[in-house]
Amino acid sequence: MEIITTHAYYLSPAYLLIIVVLIGFIYHLIRNQEYKNTILSSTIIGIIITLLLVPVDNLMYFFLRMGMFVALVMFGGFLAVGFKKLKIMNEMESFYELPENGSEGHRKWWSGQSPRSQTITICSVSLVGIALIIGAVCFLTPAENPILLDLEFTPSNGFVNANYTDNGEMIVFIANNTTQCVLTGSSEVNATVTITSSDLGIYNQDIPLDSENRFTYKLDLPENFSSIKITLNATKSGKSDGSINFFIRKAIVFSC
Repeated sequence: MEIITTHAYYLSPAYLLIIVVLIGFIYHLIRNQEYKNTILSSTIIGIIITLLLVPVDNLMYFFLRMGMFVALVMFGGFLAVGFKKLKIMNEMESFYELPENGSEGHRKWWSGQSPRSQTITICSVSLVGIALIIGAVCFLTPAENPILLDLEFTPSNGFVNANYTDNGEMIVFIANNTTQCVLTGSSEVNATVTITSSDLGIYNQDIPLDSENRFTYKLDLPENFSSIKITLNATKSGKSDGSINFFIRKAIVFSC
């Protein structure tokens, strides 16, 4: 038996933002035909997403994220409506002629554009807006890159079995007569690995890595105990910390 526990990697925040855009795109693709109809519904959807994902402990951060989600849903809606309009235009043999508009400045220029040009412009601006928002968020909050920390439990090291509780806590079992077990695992080059167990009187003790970035640590266990908690931490400059927590317990043997 060999069980390897690896610290998980985090996804880039861009994935979440792209999902928000897709929510707006799909919703408005089904529900709306005009750009103006996307504003109210996009605001409501953005607020709902914010309430589900963002804690309210920091109001400035909360409202900043809300504005970002609303904008992304709205841009997704503009793209959906624009694609629908382009599809309709492609199916028409001729386009409607726009009435003359006496407004001045940019309004006169905009009114003088064909429906196709207006739609392409709105879609292009929406794509640029989406790219700018996602790019800014990824630049300011890059994806976390936690350090690699692996831990192995094998029978040759004194471990019998392993399991997880309903709360997600890992428990490894040893034989009743076992008073020593060996922890083996690996991390990364130039990493610092420490072990802590208040039950055994061990606090932030360094575990050296060999040339292959592997480590070995012997645990001396008391004869009688119910549960021992072990925490392994790995740190490295430029990466977020890695951590593995588990409990050691004696296996229960049933006799017939």
